[in-house]
Amino acid sequence: MTEIADWRPGLRLLRSALRDTGSPALRLAAWSAVEAAPALASGWVLARALDQGFLNGRPAMGLAWLALLGVLYTVRAAAERAAFDPLAHIVEPLRDELVRRLVHGTLYAAVHRVRTADATDVSRLTSQVDAVRGIVGALLRTARPLAVTLIAALTGLAVLDPLLAVVVGVPLAAAVAVFLVSMRAVTRRRQLYLAAEEEVAAVTGAVLAAGRDITALGAEERAARDVERAADASVTATSAVARAGAVRTPVILLGGHLPVLLMLLTGPALVQRGGMSAGAVVGAVMYVTMYLIPALELMTGSVAGYWSQLRVLTSRLAAASDTPDEPGPLSAAEEPREGDLEVHHLTFAYGPHAEPVLRELNLTVPSGDHLAIVGPSGIGKSTLAALLAGVEAPLHGTVTMAGQPVKAGRVALLPQEAYVFPGTVADNLRYLAPDLGTEALDRAVEAVGARELITRLGGYHAEITDPAGTLSSGERQLIALVRVYASPSAVVVLDEATSHLDMAAEAVAETAFAARPGALIVIAHRLTSAARARRVLLLDGEHPVLGSHTELGATSPAYAALVGHWTAQAPRPAARP
Repeated sequence: MTEIADWRPGLRLLRSALRDTGSPALRLAAWSAVEAAPALASGWVLARALDQGFLNGRPAMGLAWLALLGVLYTVRAAAERAAFDPLAHIVEPLRDELVRRLVHGTLYAAVHRVRTADATDVSRLTSQVDAVRGIVGALLRTARPLAVTLIAALTGLAVLDPLLAVVVGVPLAAAVAVFLVSMRAVTRRRQLYLAAEEEVAAVTGAVLAAGRDITALGAEERAARDVERAADASVTATSAVARAGAVRTPVILLGGHLPVLLMLLTGPALVQRGGMSAGAVVGAVMYVTMYLIPALELMTGSVAGYWSQLRVLTSRLAAASDTPDEPGPLSAAEEPREGDLEVHHLTFAYGPHAEPVLRELNLTVPSGDHLAIVGPSGIGKSTLAALLAGVEAPLHGTVTMAGQPVKAGRVALLPQEAYVFPGTVADNLRYLAPDLGTEALDRAVEAVGARELITRLGGYHAEITDPAGTLSSGERQLIALVRVYASPSAVVVLDEATSHLDMAAEAVAETAFAARPGALIVIAHRLTSAARARRVLLLDGEHPVLGSHTELGATSPAYAALVGHWTAQAPRPAARP
């Protein structure tokens, strides 16, 4: 059976979604106070109509008091109508905010491969969000006047006669206490009932969808048993809800009908002794029968049911809309230090049923390191580069820097196809460091070896109108290399980012990045890139190997074979005449 969700994430989601509804909530509270006027004054007004009017032989006076009561009910009707406007300004933004968060969470999960978006997510966007909206609106229309009515009726009763207020208040307090104690069990049984209903739907749907396979395998009896088991569990949960709902009867009898009985039994004697008036007894009975008993019925029925459903739905919406917290602005003292890039038990696959491309990889790239990642085509080098940069999310394991999970933007990843956009040369070079000064930009251009290109283009202020048509692939790579070199990133991953440069230009660029503060990781496509690195990681199926170029050449047959392949493909110098 479906596990009962924790209520606390749902409560946090609901509070956060209602955070900006303070103004309509205050207006709703003000109209609620006006709505409480009849509950506050009706018993007292009825007592005056009887004592000073009808029982005193002055029917005109009695009718005047009842007319006042009619005015109060008219005011209440106007307040109820006016309350719908602030109510709508609470409920409708709540729906919009829940949809926004749910879309964000669903897209985040799909992009980062946490789970696949399916019909369940569409259902949450429609039925569940609308259900939460409807339940919150229903609670505001029921629980709000319920609380106001209870307070107003008890206050009016205390003003009418303190002794009668005690007669009513003691059993009412006991009834509310019993209800609150039993509420936890009632709510849990309602949640179990909802979970059982969902289990019936899930099992039945699975059996119907696999009807042909079930028939082909002769598994009809097993399928029937599964459906029957889920149905029996649903019946049991329904019975439990019914038994738990039976607590309503003693609560209403204790808190509502018992006070009426006590007043009817003791009222005549108190009136005869002159302790209170007949109007006060009738007014007190009116407070209980017209306000307190309906409030108890509402509290133990609709409000309890709405509350349990709200707990279930908001908990599930909270789970669906959950995303990792976005990094906020940091002070200078809080900025992550340039530290090690650490990989722990990293596993990645392109689908839930696909064979992992990387499995349980552990790796540490300390600051100042120069690591080359090599391996045959399709082994997962570019995938590992994306994981190290936070562009892809692992199936299992973690990638951290300075003790924090790596997210997109913390590590600079430069792919093989460099992106240059229409604009000035300076705009392209400063894209990752908009405030970079000219001197720092000059140093980056000189270090990477792009001065000749920048001069040919016309300097920093020259316009690049058609990057794809006017720049070669190697020139676009040079501009992107300067851009990343000038960025504040502490770790740079070059995923064959120098593949369109000649060997001399590639050597200049990689040497510059190796001398740059931080760490350099190169997805090597040439023997020279691996030979320049301090360490080499060979991806070879399930057994990656780490060592220097010399060590791997002497100890790893797979690396030696890869070096031989590179050597065979390397361009040979022309023979001398």
